[in-house]
Amino acid sequence: MPRRQAFTLVELLVVIGIIAVLIGILLPSLSAAQEQARTIKCASNLRNIGNGLAIYLAENKQIFPPAYIYEGQKIVGNTQTPAAAVNGYVHWSSYLYGQTKAGKGVAAEAFTCPSFEQGGLPPTNPEPGNFDPGQAADNAGVVDQQAPRCAFTVNEAIMPRNKWVIGFQGAARPYRYVNAGKIKDSSNVILATEWNHDWRIVADTGRSNDTDTVCKSHRPVHGFVSKGGTLDLSSVGDDPFRPATTSVYTPVSETQLDPDPKAGGSSRTRLDWVGRNHGKQNKQGDWNVKSTNFLYVDGHVETKHIRDTLNPFQWGKAVYSLE
Repeated sequence: MPRRQAFTLVELLVVIGIIAVLIGILLPSLSAAQEQARTIKCASNLRNIGNGLAIYLAENKQIFPPAYIYEGQKIVGNTQTPAAAVNGYVHWSSYLYGQTKAGKGVAAEAFTCPSFEQGGLPPTNPEPGNFDPGQAADNAGVVDQQAPRCAFTVNEAIMPRNKWVIGFQGAARPYRYVNAGKIKDSSNVILATEWNHDWRIVADTGRSNDTDTVCKSHRPVHGFVSKGGTLDLSSVGDDPFRPATTSVYTPVSETQLDPDPKAGGSSRTRLDWVGRNHGKQNKQGDWNVKSTNFLYVDGHVETKHIRDTLNPFQWGKAVYSLE
């Protein structure tokens, strides 16, 4: 029986070289495919949230839920209590998951995005074991009514904050619940989007630093700047009972965006909280050009850069929640 001839060292090196070349060719494609899959999954989850909100609207006379309220909130006359979130927050996500009048609601997993290290940001007051490194609760011992991990936030112009009474926490203009019928051209108005994956950017001051410990993931974002540049829209108003106008709030422009938000410093717009989570790490000049998923009021989702939502402006024809 003839002996089988073994590979020579040169032949083995050639084979190894070919394999290395193939790996070098295939790995970037595989990485791009994995990133595309994460983006698609994130968009699918956001679309499910849109479906959940559509069910909520159908069950609640077409009125959008608030972005958040304080647990135990009461309004008696012109007094709103409690004065602070001593009992935690009731987050918009809690209106959607679990049981609804029509049956099973949105699963808690639908509020996550695989592009986030832990699926999303933790609540402002998380359950034990659900804190991010360096995070502390806003109120120790309190747990918010919020999805355990949430990668998404909502548009404050549509889903209001909890300032319902003039004078409450400096409110010069009270928020109002928004009827879906009030929003015209719904296919061009953003309802929800993704957070920045760094919880330290989502801070009380608009941007955090290494000494801040509280994640403000219960809050919404908006695409407006109020008179004087303040980001707290309810603190500005000529006549609090007169609908807000462009003289009170102006749409954010591209020049007001931070090209690549990082923890620390300050923001000129709440849109710096919006994520740039998908795509390659490449930059164009100073700009982080990674994209984000956006849910529109009509229920469709688009993947684009935050700059592409400003011209044409897609954050609402007005601050509906303050009109």
